Amino acid sequence: MAINTNFKHLFPLLLLIFIDSFSYFVVIPVLLQLFYNNHYGMLPNDTSQTVRNTLTGFTIALSTFAALIAAPLMGNLSDKYGRKKVLLVCLAGVILGFLLPVIGILRKNIYLLLMGRFIGGVGSSSQPIAQAAVADLCEGKEKAFFLSLIALMMTLPIILGPLAGGYLSDSNLVSWFNVTTPYWCALLMSVLIFFLVGLFFQETMVHHAHIPILSVKEVMLGAGRAAKKYQIGYLLFILLCLELGWSLYYQSIPLYLSRQFHYSAKHVSLFYTYTGLLMSLSLMILYPVLIRYIAVKNILYYSIIFVLLGLTGCSLWHTDGIQWIFVPLVAIFTGTAYVSVLALISNQVPAANQGWAMGFSSTVLFLAWMITGFMSGWLFSLSSKLPLYLSAAALVMACFVIFRLYLYDKRTKTEVL
Repeated sequence: MAINTNFKHLFPLLLLIFIDSFSYFVVIPVLLQLFYNNHYGMLPNDTSQTVRNTLTGFTIALSTFAALIAAPLMGNLSDKYGRKKVLLVCLAGVILGFLLPVIGILRKNIYLLLMGRFIGGVGSSSQPIAQAAVADLCEGKEKAFFLSLIALMMTLPIILGPLAGGYLSDSNLVSWFNVTTPYWCALLMSVLIFFLVGLFFQETMVHHAHIPILSVKEVMLGAGRAAKKYQIGYLLFILLCLELGWSLYYQSIPLYLSRQFHYSAKHVSLFYTYTGLLMSLSLMILYPVLIRYIAVKNILYYSIIFVLLGLTGCSLWHTDGIQWIFVPLVAIFTGTAYVSVLALISNQVPAANQGWAMGFSSTVLFLAWMITGFMSGWLFSLSSKLPLYLSAAALVMACFVIFRLYLYDKRTKTEVL
């Protein structure tokens, strides 16, 4: 099937991933306002700064935790019942996840806010289902190309979401803007994509798999056996190391720049925008060129090495200019490595288990971001350079696995992947 034909099939999913990710980031500036400004009434006036900090981190992480649990389950359900039905269920969860916080804000009820955050996180399990739909339709380098488009749709909202959230909640710009406006915006976009997927997305699973529905316990306990059976354990480990290194750097760098070089919030935002644009351009322009001339396995290998070089430079030379020089290696090749490892995992797994495989891959990603989200502040309190050192160390472990695979190929004269 031609790329143009597949693009028509998958465009609603690309839009879904963009809106889903955008909706996640657009409300983060609102959470900061709700928990740190007393006049919204979400917390008692005498709430300590420590409690506010903890609750903010917990609320932001709650969505990721819910997605971590739900992703392989929803992926498994999509293998059983088809992609479209489960996508619509996920979107219904996303819609409810934005409606409940609006009610919670109006009623000054923090529990509705937290409930909406959790349900919205479950709904965001649409991401691995979209990746499985790509695997249903595409093979080889075409699959890697469309996975890169999904990664691009996940990356752009990192730049646009917080920016839009800050403006949409600013009543100085428009008199009727307030803290609920970003939620209403995300809610309306989610309703729109629900109808677009329902009307225009065509089911990609022609034959539904005759597989059992797994419980949470079965998904988690069976993951190791399945990873061994399909020979994807080392790929999942590389993915984990890559995301640990990238997420630890991404979440600790604003603290580092602020403490070491006295960056203002504006300058930190510029650095984040610079990083996000680099990753977006790598997925939009560089990766389609690379897959025309280089095997996906080799793109993964070289990308991991370049990410390690970038993080090593960022951690060893402590000037602000060095961060701007070396972060292109980190941002550009984290994007190409992520897409390549997903494509290789998909290639190793039978068609009947693509939803589960992509779901568990997303669980690995969410787990890495949750771990580093909780650890980054604590590590920074021990030493401002420690998170940078550990981010590079995570990539050293990934390179070690890649080196072992390379030696195995040479010794046995076979292709592991």
